[in-house]
Amino acid sequence: MKKINIAILAIGLFAIACSTDRTILREVKPIGQTETPTTPVEEPETPTTPVETKEEFKSIDKAVLAKLGSQTEKKTIKSQDDLPFVGSQGTEVWLYPQDLRMPDGSAVTYPIEIEMLELFTPKDMILHQMPTVSRGRLLTTAGEMNIRAYKNGQELKLNKYNSTQIVVPVKRELDNDMWLFYGEPTNLEGNEFIDWYSADSSKREDGGRLFPRKEDYVIFPSRIGWINCDRFYNFKEAKTVVTFSSENPPVENILIYLYFPDIKSLMQVYKETSGEVPVGQTVKVIAVGITKNEEYRTFYQEMVVQDKQKVEIKLTPTTKEAFLQHLDTL
Repeated sequence: MKKINIAILAIGLFAIACSTDRTILREVKPIGQTETPTTPVEEPETPTTPVETKEEFKSIDKAVLAKLGSQTEKKTIKSQDDLPFVGSQGTEVWLYPQDLRMPDGSAVTYPIEIEMLELFTPKDMILHQMPTVSRGRLLTTAGEMNIRAYKNGQELKLNKYNSTQIVVPVKRELDNDMWLFYGEPTNLEGNEFIDWYSADSSKREDGGRLFPRKEDYVIFPSRIGWINCDRFYNFKEAKTVVTFSSENPPVENILIYLYFPDIKSLMQVYKETSGEVPVGQTVKVIAVGITKNEEYRTFYQEMVVQDKQKVEIKLTPTTKEAFLQHLDTL
């Protein structure tokens, strides 16, 4: 009987001990804590695609793009038999030594050097950054020329009285309203460009004449340098401006042009806002930026001008060759 009681007592003590162990374990475990999983939790993978960084752009040097367009042509004039000087685009220059003077006012004799740059296409005007705008007003153009003469490395000036003729070929169709304009270097809020002003025939040095013929325009200039066959575009539509924005790069690092194919006019946009443009006219936006790695980025858009229009420029990667091919389509 004693053996049975001892056995029952041992079993009871064992049960109490087990119960006490479980109580201790429950007390050690913080309230609400779940059991630690036996399999380890995998760390999230690091993304393999790099975060896109903003490209660095540089200001576009005029000389960089100018090298991609038409180039200045030169000819030595040793006698009258070497005239006219005919450019690759067909412009004829009849310029005689007796029509010129040295910087000190003295007479000029043969030989002389004549240089000429012809810009007849939107492509060349964009590459040389030569818009067709006069005091902010759009000009319809038939071509731009830069004509200069030199003697012994010194630039010559045209005399007040001269027999100089410049014959400009008609590239599209004759426009009897064309007139003579001269280009003058201008600086507006840090932007340097050539501004155009109409020749005033009442003033000898800024005068001159332009006469349309069947296949060309004959110019009798009172000065040489930048010359343009133009006429003012007479607005019949309402006027507005186009505002541009760009997240990267800033607009200041983008070359922006507005080309109006129906009126043959080209406007450059300085900073964010264009000059006055006609509402309802078709316009082609051409924007280009160059990175510090010499990579080209462009943006093109054709649209009909709306009142107070806003355009967000988003440059996309391209090549120099593709950019030039696009300019050929204008």
